[in-house]
Amino acid sequence: MSEASAAGSWTGPVTNERGTFFSPINNSGGGVSARYFFRSASGGQLYTGFGSPAAGAFAGYESATPPASTVPVVLTASGTGNVLNMNGLDARTGNIRGGYLTTTMTDIPQIADRSSSDSKMNGDIAEIVLYSATNSTSLRNKVESYLALKYGITLGTATTPVSYTSSAGTVFWTGLAAYQHNIFGIGTDNGSGLVQTSSNSVNSGSGDGTGQNGLGNLVLKTSSALTNGQFLMVGTDSAALTEETITAAIGPAAAIGSKRLVRTWKAQTTGAVSSVNLSFDMTGLTLSGASVATNYYLLIDNDGDGNFTTGTQTYVPASGIAGSLISFSGTSALANGVVFTLITVPSTMFVLADRWQGFTASAVGSSVTLHWNTAPDLPIDYFNVYHSTDGTTFIPIAQLPLTTVMPPAGMSYVVSERGEGTYFYRLRAVLKDGAENYSMIRSVKISASQRLKILSNPVVGGELRLQFHASASESVIVSLFSASGSRQLTRIWSVAPGENLLTMDIHRLGEGLYFLRLDGGHGYETLAFVKSTGMK
Repeated sequence: MSEASAAGSWTGPVTNERGTFFSPINNSGGGVSARYFFRSASGGQLYTGFGSPAAGAFAGYESATPPASTVPVVLTASGTGNVLNMNGLDARTGNIRGGYLTTTMTDIPQIADRSSSDSKMNGDIAEIVLYSATNSTSLRNKVESYLALKYGITLGTATTPVSYTSSAGTVFWTGLAAYQHNIFGIGTDNGSGLVQTSSNSVNSGSGDGTGQNGLGNLVLKTSSALTNGQFLMVGTDSAALTEETITAAIGPAAAIGSKRLVRTWKAQTTGAVSSVNLSFDMTGLTLSGASVATNYYLLIDNDGDGNFTTGTQTYVPASGIAGSLISFSGTSALANGVVFTLITVPSTMFVLADRWQGFTASAVGSSVTLHWNTAPDLPIDYFNVYHSTDGTTFIPIAQLPLTTVMPPAGMSYVVSERGEGTYFYRLRAVLKDGAENYSMIRSVKISASQRLKILSNPVVGGELRLQFHASASESVIVSLFSASGSRQLTRIWSVAPGENLLTMDIHRLGEGLYFLRLDGGHGYETLAFVKSTGMK
């Protein structure tokens, strides 16, 4: 036995003799042949002894500070290189005693003892991995990663993060100072025989799937094993499990006024991990949502920077509460790199993400096209379109009735802005019973480089009026396309330097969204407009 890694824990005060994980059966327990792996001795020291003793002297050994009672750890020791790791980091303290030279221990190993008379172990051993030769640093990390993932033990610290590596050499958790806490995950690794379909951190779990009081135990589960090389890992920041009210400063805007946990979690996936089940144990926590499942959402920051005021967010509603467990079933939203937290009670304006299925704003020239969709079963009476120039004060600019159900392709509305600047938009859906929901906020920036303008948009009637600023005399091509991309009209337009006006007859075109393209010597420009009869 030249190198060993193990997962386990001791029970009792660190100053007690708490025993040895294992040793050769011929070890005498003292004197010149004290060889053993991982002994928590009286006096508060953790020892591993390998050495060839000098005459009348103790064998050489390495020492470390032992973990507290019942705290599971991953330990690794190797004679060559004088290795004594705890949770992936060098744990050696003080000087090597004796001649720490022998690289192997022989004879049959005995578990939880180092002799017939002393160091019987008081604690638990989960697994031992033995090698007859010493490992390299990279191979050692693979073994420690296997044990850490299997038993929910965190490698490294925020000060010294450690990455987790599969048997194939793939990093499936990238050490990250901000989230190197309470790391756990699910995955399959054929090279190490690991098949993990359910997991939580030993720091918050109780070993049987339940959570420790007040620690917010998170459990990941999948209904079937992932394929080889697939992993989903989760780590937390160091923030408290307390609530805060979402403001504009911590966003997102759609959830302002809601309450959320201050703590956040980060996910990392390797391979295409599909839907998983997640539960949060609120035992010992006082949450504003109480035991009402509709109060709880996963708030997911998709760009993964942990700033919920930027990028896009996804909201996953809880699927139910059983006892103290809040469940989120079959979610595929835990994509690689996302950061998430828990909304514990929504505000009255909170966006139901499974109801608003998309809202975009895109600018072509000074025309901004808003497009959105909602769940088809919502009994919506009408939509209000809101406009803002500062992102704070919104005024309604249009009311659009929904006479039947939401079209599968969604709805669009075009806004003609007055010039360059940044503009903000949001929608309000008013249901037939008077209830309402607000969309997320979208913004666009319009530059001053536009040369082509539509003078009235929407176009009421059959006359489309265009204005084009030309820098030289030339012939340009004006084409009209339907929303599906079908060309409807084409005109050749001779323009002179300066402002040019063009009128096009579009009586024969039906109502709806169209796109205008002008091709000339300086490239092309595209605008969107809406044809309307003006009768509602």
